[in-house]
Amino acid sequence: MNYRFGLGGLALVLAVAGCGTQEMATEEPAEEAVQEEAVEEEVSEETPAETTSGDSHDSEEAAVDPYDYFLEDGSTARFEGYGNEFAEFTLKTDYMEANHVATYEDNGGTVVLKVFRLHDDRIELVKQEGEFYDEYTASFEELEALEVISTYLEFPIEEGQEIGDATVVETGATLETPYQNFDNVFMLETIEEEDGSVYRNYFVEGYGEIKREFRGSVDDPDEMAITSTLASIKLAETRK
Repeated sequence: MNYRFGLGGLALVLAVAGCGTQEMATEEPAEEAVQEEAVEEEVSEETPAETTSGDSHDSEEAAVDPYDYFLEDGSTARFEGYGNEFAEFTLKTDYMEANHVATYEDNGGTVVLKVFRLHDDRIELVKQEGEFYDEYTASFEELEALEVISTYLEFPIEEGQEIGDATVVETGATLETPYQNFDNVFMLETIEEEDGSVYRNYFVEGYGEIKREFRGSVDDPDEMAITSTLASIKLAETRK
């Protein structure tokens, strides 16, 4: 049997064939697009994990060593004083067990013992006693049993931060002392509510407190201040 197509019939066949080819060509790119989207989703899910790892590394680098806020073990520092006969004093530092540090402050009239407990994020005062002329000794259990008196420092240090009754009013300052000039100094200020007197303590990483200042009034900046400033440090014989 012979089949004859006119021009119209041939055109119809070609059109149908062309539509079929077009539909097949359209389906394949759709599958590729789905695969590409799946790959992009996997990449986006992995990215936050890498970012978190970087943040953790930065946090570890920024960790504070609380021992950096005390002088070396066995050292004796001399603070030069002005404005009062007891403003000059020596400060001996003794590292004890269980992350505790003892200091002996001798101003010629009395010796004040202070014991501090060190944590990763803070330093606490756990013992303070005047007229202490012996060497303080305590077992691990006795040190751990000491109750907290106050918070001495709390990390990280930020301007405007409140630490106990004190406020961090300045950071990143420079300070000239008879011992040397210091950068990156921060200052704590305490104002007594009863009489308005002002106490200022200056600290720097690697040394701890390097200056203290007392004024009878916050309203009179020209008033004579009583100051004690780091003048020298004598290391223990075994650490020279």
